Amino acid sequence: PDNGDNGGNPLSYDSLEQPWHQWAKIANAFILQLEDRMDREDLRHNIIIRLAEVAEKYRQMGNTLTKGGYYKVAQYARLQFYDQKKRWRRVSSISLNSTIKDEDGNETELVNTLIARDKAIDLDGWLDFKTLYFNSPEKVKQAILKRVSRGGNGKLSGYDWKMIRQFKEQYKALVA
Repeated sequence: PDNGDNGGNPLSYDSLEQPWHQWAKIANAFILQLEDRMDREDLRHNIIIRLAEVAEKYRQMGNTLTKGGYYKVAQYARLQFYDQKKRWRRVSSISLNSTIKDEDGNETELVNTLIARDKAIDLDGWLDFKTLYFNSPEKVKQAILKRVSRGGNGKLSGYDWKMIRQFKEQYKALVA
C-alpha cells in the first residue's frame, strides 16, 4: 500500500478514482494480518470486488452503502477468504511413490512404509460388524454402547449380557 505519494506509478491504489480508492483503503486495513504477500493481494482484491458488488446492489435498490456497511462487507469478505483458504489446505494428495526417510534415515518409497497386511484392519469384517450393529434392535445397540462406554468396568444387567452374547454369535456366524 502506498502512503499517498504514488510517485507517478499508474498502477498505485492511490491513483484509483472514487469510490475504488476508498474501497482499496478499507481493504488495506484488513490485509495487514496476513503474512503471505500473495494472500494479502488476493484478500485485497476479494474485498474490493465484494465492496463493488454490494455497493452496486444497494445502488440498484436506490440506497447507498454507509462507511460502516463497507467495513461489515469487508469483514465478511475476509471471513470468506479464510474459510476458502482452509479448504485449499484440506485438499492435498501425496503420491505413494514419493521418497521419504524412514526412522533409520534411509530413503524409501512411501508405499513401503504402509502397515503390513497381517497387522491391517480387516475392512470386510469391520463393515460386516457395522452393518450388523446398525441393523440390530435398539436395545442391543444400547447394551453394546453401555459395554463399550464403561470399558467393561460398569455393571450390566444379565439381559444386557445375553443380548451382547447373541450379537457376538450372530457376528461370528456372519463372518464364518
